[in-house]
Amino acid sequence: MVSLNLPSLLALTSATISLNVVAASIHSRSTKSISSRRSSLSFLPTNFYTRGSFRELRSSRSIYIPTRQFTSHATTNDDNNDTTNDGTTSTTTTKTSQQELLQTLDSKFDYQGRISSKLTTTSTNNTGTTTSIPHRCALLTILGRPNMGKSTLLNALLSDQLAITTNRPQTTRHAILGVLTYDYGQVCLTDTPGIIERTAYRLQEGMMEVVRGAVRDGDVFLVVTDVVSGGKNVGSGGGGGGGRLADARKEEEEEEMEEDPYLGLGEDIVTKLKKYQKPILVCVNKVDLVSDHDNDSSSIYTNTPLEAVQTIQKWRALLPEVFAILPTCAANGPNDAGVVALRSILLANDPNVDVSGAIRALGRPVPGMFCGDRTMIGNDEAREILPIGPPLYGPDFFTDRTDRFCASELIRETLFERLGKELPYCCEVRVESFDESKRYLDEEDGEGGGGSDEKRQRSKSMIRIGAVILVERDSQKGIVVGKGGKQIKEVGMDARKKLQKFFGVKIFLDLRVKVDKNWRNNAEKLKQYGYMS
Repeated sequence: MVSLNLPSLLALTSATISLNVVAASIHSRSTKSISSRRSSLSFLPTNFYTRGSFRELRSSRSIYIPTRQFTSHATTNDDNNDTTNDGTTSTTTTKTSQQELLQTLDSKFDYQGRISSKLTTTSTNNTGTTTSIPHRCALLTILGRPNMGKSTLLNALLSDQLAITTNRPQTTRHAILGVLTYDYGQVCLTDTPGIIERTAYRLQEGMMEVVRGAVRDGDVFLVVTDVVSGGKNVGSGGGGGGGRLADARKEEEEEEMEEDPYLGLGEDIVTKLKKYQKPILVCVNKVDLVSDHDNDSSSIYTNTPLEAVQTIQKWRALLPEVFAILPTCAANGPNDAGVVALRSILLANDPNVDVSGAIRALGRPVPGMFCGDRTMIGNDEAREILPIGPPLYGPDFFTDRTDRFCASELIRETLFERLGKELPYCCEVRVESFDESKRYLDEEDGEGGGGSDEKRQRSKSMIRIGAVILVERDSQKGIVVGKGGKQIKEVGMDARKKLQKFFGVKIFLDLRVKVDKNWRNNAEKLKQYGYMS
């Protein structure tokens, strides 16, 4: 319960208009630089990448953080004071619901860039009956150990390539926000780094602080595990060393895998999840790895593999109040039956979404899949996991990450794919220049950009990117550059292809390599690079 004085709140809102106008101007300027890629799913919104400032937008929208109810204390005056029998005066307290408060704010303020409170949405069924559906909005935090497929699942749920993905653990270093907006609600999904119980250096400590912060902020939690490990502990993830030391550590971790009572989440995270008593979903990913239907992805879910059933039962025993535990194969993309079922639960407030139908596509439900004695769930149960509240972001908002950040991540993804086992963990990519002055030449000429590679080569539009790859030692610099510059040239070619596909225009990429000694353990450098606050 939050105590607020309604007149004071209105005054506070008025004072934040200037911040909203600044944020609105940033967002309007970003409209021209957003990606034009559309979602392939008909019921998903048209999502855009924006270059607006997340912090400014979030601070200027502080009163719109989903809060279950506001309490407004009326100002003391002659009309609302009551005199008691002993002659003392008491103040009458009135309660203002969240809906009433937002209606008041909408009626008082109207300016360019302001996000509508969108309290309800009207829906008309086949019989012509009109109903008013309350808008729902939630911050959903994605949690899990390294290399479980969290980023792959985020991309599949959004039907877009937002987060980089590799087959290596600890690829994700930052919290990545992806916003899924539809007519009846908004789901703000936050991908987090893989959970490491024993950190090896300060960079990993900063990454774990990101995870803890996301847990504090979450309204709903999505825990991602895989069917192979079944939630077993695998230690510190990647980047901890090589050779015999790595082999010895691997043997030690394999011995611990069967003994972890918290299935890799750690005691601290599990304790918080139970304490917060917020809705939890569990995704058992990579079911295709234990399926007998190697060549037919649609048959994976016909009969849930035994390993997946065992994993479901383990998580049900650890977190008995989990709303649903679903098998998925996120690598199959947005149309995978498990991904569709999970997305349907998140979009259950939409009357056009059939949650039960999506669940039935997974085959016969197995024991422990749903909370309590349920053998099936529908829209009525699923929609309740998202709190009622106004949207936090506008309908065109997709992510808080800038184009510069996306470019640096795509280059770092290429390093993971091209370099050896441990070297990518020692690398950091900084984009020093991002010249998009010629990004929209084709649009100005009426020719349009993007399209095939051949059309892109003929186009005039382009972005010039200058980036530096930071390593910790001189020997590492030599490996990244390669003999005669061969390695860095190949990295640049692969990265440029990724960037051209992502931005839809020609890319001129200038890559350099520098030594920044021991940057992973340097607190000041980590703050500068955005890993620590």
